[in-house]
Order: sequence, then C-alpha cells, then structure tokens
Amino acid sequence: MSNSTTSTIAPPPSPTLTVPTSNNKASKDFASSLKSQSTVIDLEKNDTFNREEIVDVHYEDYDQTIAVDRTNVHWWYALVSRGRRFRHNNREFLAEFIGTLILILLINGVAAQQRLAISMNNSWLTNAFGNGMAVLFAISVCGHISGAHINPAITVTLWLFSNFPGRKVPTYCIAQLLGAFSGSALLYSIITPALHQFDGGSRSILGDHGTATIFATYPPLYVDIGTAIASEVLGTALLTLLIMTTGHPNNRPFCSFQGVIVATGITSLISSIGYTSGFSLNPARDLGPRIFTAIAGWGPEVFTINHCYALVPMFAPFLGGLTGGIIYNIFIDHSVD
Repeated sequence: MSNSTTSTIAPPPSPTLTVPTSNNKASKDFASSLKSQSTVIDLEKNDTFNREEIVDVHYEDYDQTIAVDRTNVHWWYALVSRGRRFRHNNREFLAEFIGTLILILLINGVAAQQRLAISMNNSWLTNAFGNGMAVLFAISVCGHISGAHINPAITVTLWLFSNFPGRKVPTYCIAQLLGAFSGSALLYSIITPALHQFDGGSRSILGDHGTATIFATYPPLYVDIGTAIASEVLGTALLTLLIMTTGHPNNRPFCSFQGVIVATGITSLISSIGYTSGFSLNPARDLGPRIFTAIAGWGPEVFTINHCYALVPMFAPFLGGLTGGIIYNIFIDHSVD
C-alpha cells in the first residue's frame, strides 16, 4: 500500500468591508461622522448585506502591494495614452513619414547594391525596376491613410490643382523630409561594413571610391546643369500627369490600382530618360539623404559640388509638378467645362 501525504493550505484572507454605522444626527453632520465611525464587516459571513451601502472594500494583506504596483505602472500608462492621442491626431503625418522612410531605404538600397558591386549582374534595368518596386511598397503601406504623396512636389501640385487642403502642406512636407533623412540613416547603419570594405573608411563624394551617390542624386559627368534641370522638370511633369490622371475616379480601371500604375510609370521613366540627370523627381528624396551625408562624414561639400548641383533636385521638381498640373488641366481634365 502506498503512503499518501496530505498538506494543509491556508485559505486566502477574507475580504472586509468598511461601512458607516447608523447615526441619528442631522443630515448636515452625517458626512463628517462617516470619517470617525465605521464598522468592519466580513463579507463571507454577511451574504445578504445590502451592496448599495458599500463604501470601500479592503483586502488588508494586499492593499500595500497594489498601491506600489499602481505607482510603478502609472507612468507607463500615461506614456501609452499620450502616444495614442498623438497617433490619432497625426495619422497622416506618421503615414507620410513611414512611407517616405521605406521609399528612401529601398531606393538607396538599390543604389548601394549597384555602387558597392554586391552583385555581378548590375544594370540600368535593375536600378529602374528596383526603384519602381520601392515606390509600390511605400504606396501600399501608407496610401490608404495619407494618399502616399511621399514627395513634396506632388503635395504642392495637388494643393494647387486638386483641392488638397493648404493647411496640410507643411505637415506633409516636413514628414517627407524627416522620413527621407531617417531612411538614409537606417540604411547607413546596415551597410557600414560594406562601405568600409569599398572605400577603406575614407568617405568621398565622387570618384572611383565615391559613395555619396548611394544616398543623394548626382548627375553623370557628361550632363550640364541646364540639361539636368530640363530632365528633372520633364520627368516630374510626366510623373505628376500620371498620378493626377490615374487618380481621377472616371479613369477606370486604372484608378482601381493606381499604385501599380505609378510604380510602373517610375520604372518606365528611369529606364528611358533617367540617365539624363541625377533624376530625383522628389525634393525630399534628395534633400533628406543629402543632409544626412553632410552629417555622417561626407561633409558640407555635398551641397556645393558640381556647381551647387544640389539646388537642381531641390527646386526643379516643383517646377515640373506645376507643369504637369497645367498639362493635366488643359489636355485631360474637362470637369470644369
């Protein structure tokens, strides 16, 4: 016969209830009497007690622990609450930020693969296709919240020609610039070993071991400033025309999968005329990464090299967006007739 062992487990402490005792004083003294007179009642022995008279319930063995726990987590709940309020009030800002971050991370990642000779099959088609897929990725992430402008030139153009609220323009542009800067910083953090392997830790902008072109746009040596400006204006005008046309609800079936059409358009533009300049088409796409490279070791010369070429991708896309909007309103949009 096997021996059995039994143990006695102490029951948990009974909850107690503090309630006021009966008092015959006038009603004006009743509130003060509650503080001085009370009776402790065991709830387990008074099942029929009127619950409406309950003032407070005490678990004496646990009160102190609960108070300490509430003190420790109070700051966390306050932080989470503030974060939720910020997210609710800034959904479009956050969407444009993360969308642009993803765009720059992937576009510059393609450039890094090309420049650092990671693959032996580098080609212009790889660059064009990779850029188009990066645009599609970014649009898929944030398009349903902010419209996936991810480009200040597009935001300004839609404000001028498509009734986009002007009060949102600064918010969108700031989010796009911050997203582009952050995307560059994130990419740099994961390709630093490859950069060191390529340039030996000595950062240069152009030349045989120049790596600044991974992040910002620089023209080929055979392209002058005038040609680069014309290229940026034309490319951005065509991109804007495509976005505004495919965004029109009457342009079916293309309006139903606008993101795919825009990504395909980017691939087409880069494949056909992308070699005629640095081909930014997006001021945030160039300025955010350029600021990052100036801070991260390439120096302020990134703004002055090639006769201050940095001004071209900074301003020419806005002129291109304006041109595209005018073309759309003259040749395509007849809703105002």
